[in-house]
Amino acid sequence: MSHPRGGIRLAAVVAAICCLLLAGPSAAPAQGEPRPGSAEWLARDVENLLWMTGRTQDQLTHPEYVLQLVLKGNPLFLENLADQLNHPTRPIVSLSQLVPGARAADVYRHDWERQGRGIMVPIEYENRYGARIQGEVWAPRQPFTDPVTGEADPGPYPGIVITTGSVQGFKELYWWAAQGLAEAGYVVMTYDVQGQGKSEVFGHDPQTGFIRCAPADCPGFPFQQAANFIEGTEDALDWFLSDRNPLRGLVDADRIGLAGHSLGAAAVTRVGNADERVDAVVAWDNANLPPDVPPRVPTMGQNAEAGFFPEPHLSPPNPDSATNAFWRFKDAGVPAMQVALRGSTHLEWTYIPFLFAASRDGERVAMHYTLAWFDRWLKPDTHAADARERLTAEVFDDSADASAIGTGRWQPEIGNVPYRIAGIPVAERLSFYLRSAYAFDGLECRDMRAGC
Repeated sequence: MSHPRGGIRLAAVVAAICCLLLAGPSAAPAQGEPRPGSAEWLARDVENLLWMTGRTQDQLTHPEYVLQLVLKGNPLFLENLADQLNHPTRPIVSLSQLVPGARAADVYRHDWERQGRGIMVPIEYENRYGARIQGEVWAPRQPFTDPVTGEADPGPYPGIVITTGSVQGFKELYWWAAQGLAEAGYVVMTYDVQGQGKSEVFGHDPQTGFIRCAPADCPGFPFQQAANFIEGTEDALDWFLSDRNPLRGLVDADRIGLAGHSLGAAAVTRVGNADERVDAVVAWDNANLPPDVPPRVPTMGQNAEAGFFPEPHLSPPNPDSATNAFWRFKDAGVPAMQVALRGSTHLEWTYIPFLFAASRDGERVAMHYTLAWFDRWLKPDTHAADARERLTAEVFDDSADASAIGTGRWQPEIGNVPYRIAGIPVAERLSFYLRSAYAFDGLECRDMRAGC
């Protein structure tokens, strides 16, 4: 999950808090934005820094989450070992494979199928280099009732392929999106890129079956390279649309989307705008379109304010630091949208326990816009007006809350209470510092938080 911006700036964080304490309490200005460097600005920025740690705060005070992490994580570790023993010539050397509990991620999402929320089928295939790739395909429960029209829909359904981030990103981190999209009427594929998660590190010679890793010929290794994610997306899309996909009969090949995070976001933006089979793209925190690839399909970028750790904003950052691709799409007349999440880190789109910070409901905000974007461009015309309304709304509806079954706050009298955003003003969940904007269907907004 590499990130284009820098890491933590601890000294600056401390300086911001110290300045706030020395300045003493003061009310925010009655009108407009606080003046950069003022006590009001610092107060808001410190609050924003704390906002970036909300999910971690809740994990640390959630006794059931800690227990479930052990109960679900240990069997997964044993499953990893058994899988490796059954495939001794196909080494899987990744943190999620070797660290007990790593693949547990959001523990409340492992019971999704048992709760009757949809269909999940484990899959595996060989990529272009002969490496063993593992993943899942997800589909709506049958019979399916469309949540927008309220009518029965037997399919086929739009298809979505999700590519993970790098630095040992693994598919379980993105189950929130796969499950939410499947519940809303999509067939979704999640997979581990070669060298990450449960997928093999090395390729194999197609003639001998031996590992291909001579000094001059070791394709796909090391995994931390853009090619793995670009080629991984292409191979996954090929497999998803082939008869090898056990749920291929439920997929409408004329309505295909891609989503990805970090290095995976850059990969799906490139592949989606170059591959004629793709009709829409959502890029989570790295919507980077190379100069040699022209804008072609409706593309949404979502971005964070910080990298892996909370970062202060002691002075105003460039509000368009993440919108380069958006303006290219807009200028080309291709539908585009950029959503900057408030008080957010690069980990909003993943669920990593304890190690990295994220806000409480950034994932739900991401789900809201991801689902609405795909609904607008991949669902029938009957969904267009509803999707457009959700994308441009000033208050969140409950569309993202429908799949909110993950870890949230712990309340002793209730237990786990998943995060929900219905009824919250949109402006309260958009970045103070970075631009959120859209241009599609003849609508244009250059600052969603300020109002259009």
